Parts: sequence; structure tokens; C-alpha cells
Amino acid sequence: MTITKQTSIGAFVLGGIILALAAIILFGNFNIFSSKKQAIIVFPGSVTGLSIGAPVNFRGVQVGTVSSITLQFDPKDHQAYIPVVVSIDPRKIRLDTHYRNYKDFMDTMISNGLRAEISTESFVTGSSNIFLDFYPNDKPIFHPQLINGLIEIPSHPSTIQQIKSELMNLQLEKLSKDINETVLKMGKLADTLNEQVPLLLKNVNKTSESSNKLIANIDQKLDNLFSNLNKLLIDGDQEIKSKGAEIHKVLTSTNKTLTNASEVLQNLKSMTSVRSTTRNNLEIILQNLADAATSLRGFSTQIERNPKILLTGRRQ
Repeated sequence: MTITKQTSIGAFVLGGIILALAAIILFGNFNIFSSKKQAIIVFPGSVTGLSIGAPVNFRGVQVGTVSSITLQFDPKDHQAYIPVVVSIDPRKIRLDTHYRNYKDFMDTMISNGLRAEISTESFVTGSSNIFLDFYPNDKPIFHPQLINGLIEIPSHPSTIQQIKSELMNLQLEKLSKDINETVLKMGKLADTLNEQVPLLLKNVNKTSESSNKLIANIDQKLDNLFSNLNKLLIDGDQEIKSKGAEIHKVLTSTNKTLTNASEVLQNLKSMTSVRSTTRNNLEIILQNLADAATSLRGFSTQIERNPKILLTGRRQ
């Protein structure tokens, strides 16, 4: 049995097709034997850099890819939305027996704050991916008219989108007006300073000159005061020296007086001593005087009683 040339070429082409399909399946992250679950994310803003096949990551773990990106206009609110359908690989998520099925799991995660945002994957290429995480304080916004029966994961604005929104919400016109008013006020302030600063400097110079004159006057008066004090001290010293001899004489005389007084006191002490003869004599004299005084007192009493005694004398 001979193999024709056409048969060989057909077999070669078929083998190439099979190898190409195998490469696509192996390296293109395709799995024909797994049933992926789909969800939808509605972005109200730009999805620049996001493309079909972009990864969907949860905190760095890829759990799916982007399946489709469409643009849809809602006639009710006249807004344009971009629904993005993502395919979630169930093999990357292990469900606990607590959850009944995939929908129950996703509803629970969304109610706990699961949100999706666009994250820039590379600033060089401009490619983006979808980043999933929990934002419990973020109020979810759903779009039931756009989801076509799929599970909707609410979107969350990225950091760049938040900054852009804040910049757009800034009242640039009012800010510019305020800046212009501030510049005008600063100009007026500068003009006022230009007018008042020379006067202020002139007043400062006058005050400085007055202060210098006052300080010079005070220096002169202090010099005169110190000169008078020095003269007073010199005159006092000379007066003390001139009166020194007289003071010495007075002190000498006072010393002699004190010596004499001491001698007198010593004599009085010797006279009043118990063993002193002078004291005994004084005691005898005083005793005689006392007896005489007693006799005179008695005689005077008799005279008071009988004055005739002076004429007749006392009878024996």
C-alpha cells in the first residue's frame, strides 16, 4: 500500500493543527473540561487598558479572566455604562459546605463587601486588570436592567478614579477667584508697607537719636555722681583722721573715769563687807540714832499729853 504525496501533506497539516490547538489549550489558560462561572461588573467610568483575557485577581491570586466588554446606554437615566463579563474559575475557590452553591457563596461575599475595581497592571504598556477585594463600608450600587440574569459584583472606584473625581469636584473657578483676590490683597499690603515703612524707619531713627542723647545725659550725670561720691569719701576719711586725736583723748579720759568709778565701787564694797570695821561703826551709830529717835518720840508724846512738863519738868 502506497502513501500518496497528498496524503502525507494532509497528515502533516492535521498534525500541525493538533499541535497548535494543544499549545493554545496549554499556554492560553483554556480548560475545556472545567465549567467556569460567570459574573458581571458594571463600570460607570472609563475602562482604559482593560481587554478581553485580562486577569481577574483577588489580592494577587488570579481567579478568572475577562470574557467580554460592551458599551450600553440606559435610556432611563441617560447614562452610558460598560458591562464587563468575567469568568470565575471554580478550581481557584474552595467552597465550604456552609454554602449551598456558587450563587449563595457570591451573594454572601457581596453582602460582606466584595467589590471590583480596575487596577493598572503596567504603566509602560497601559494594560489593566480587575482587582477584587472587600470594602465593608462601601455602599453597593446594582444595575438589574443591565446584568441579563448574571451575578453582579458591584464596582468600586480605583485610587486614580477617586483622585480624578476629587479634582473634577474642585471648584477651580472659585479657587482661581480666591487666588486672584489674595494676590490683590497682597499687592495692597505691599503698597501700604511701601508707604508706611519709610515713616516707620524715620520714627525709629528719631527714637534711636533720642535714646542716644538720653544715654549720654545719663552717663554724664552718673560721672558727676561718682565724682561727688569719691570726693565725699575722701573728705570723710580726712575728717576721721583729723578727729582721731580728739577721739583718742576722749577715750583715754573715759578710761580714767571708769577706773576711778571702779575704785569707788571697790571702796564701797569694802565698807559694806561683814568684817569691815567701818561697817561696824556705822551700825553702832545707826543704832544710837535709832535709840535717840525712840527717846525723842516718847518725849514728844508726853509733851502732847501734858504741855506743862516744859515748865514744871517731869515729876519723879
